[in-house]
Amino acid sequence: MIIRPSSTRGFLNAGWISSARTFSNNSYFDPQYQRWNSLRVINDDCQQPGNMVPKHKHDGFDILGYMISGELDHWDNLGNQNRAVAGQIQHMYCGTGIEHTAKAVGIVPARYLQIWIINKLEHRQDQPYYELLDKSPEFALLPIEFRSGIKISGGTLSGHHTLSTKCAYVYVVSGTITNDDFVLSEGDGAELDNDLIGNFDCHLLMFEQSLT
Repeated sequence: MIIRPSSTRGFLNAGWISSARTFSNNSYFDPQYQRWNSLRVINDDCQQPGNMVPKHKHDGFDILGYMISGELDHWDNLGNQNRAVAGQIQHMYCGTGIEHTAKAVGIVPARYLQIWIINKLEHRQDQPYYELLDKSPEFALLPIEFRSGIKISGGTLSGHHTLSTKCAYVYVVSGTITNDDFVLSEGDGAELDNDLIGNFDCHLLMFEQSLT
């Protein structure tokens, strides 16, 4: 296990939005932390109500907006307009390109994880689409089929468990994972090359990369 402590991430605070960045992205660059396999970005964002992300374009990625708290309005050039709330996932398959923007609404900040997955070269000319998905709170596989050899599970997990894996990255959204050798807390990440065994009292994401 290789642990990435939360305190070593890149941090941006622009007032209207704050962002903790696990991997190099935009103004944050660290040659040690540029990606993990096809996982390119985990930005833990907190956007203040009434503020809008400037319109911009993405291509060549699957991009998730994994909602943790608050509400976020989405618009894109494909004609989609939706409001995402805690427990939902916004998924953009960017393909040849999507232009979009997002505005935090309501009375509390919108906290969401911005996750980018690199598409395989043979899929980067596919047509883009957007979908808004509901997710149960419990830890489970996300209902998204990625074209990059990765699968993602997320949600809350309590008690003593063994998460079986040969190649994975975990990110602690909140709470802790503990055993005799380590403690993982909110914002921590870890690269795994074997099973993760411990006492779980957390909300976490687990990214598993196919080795074939």
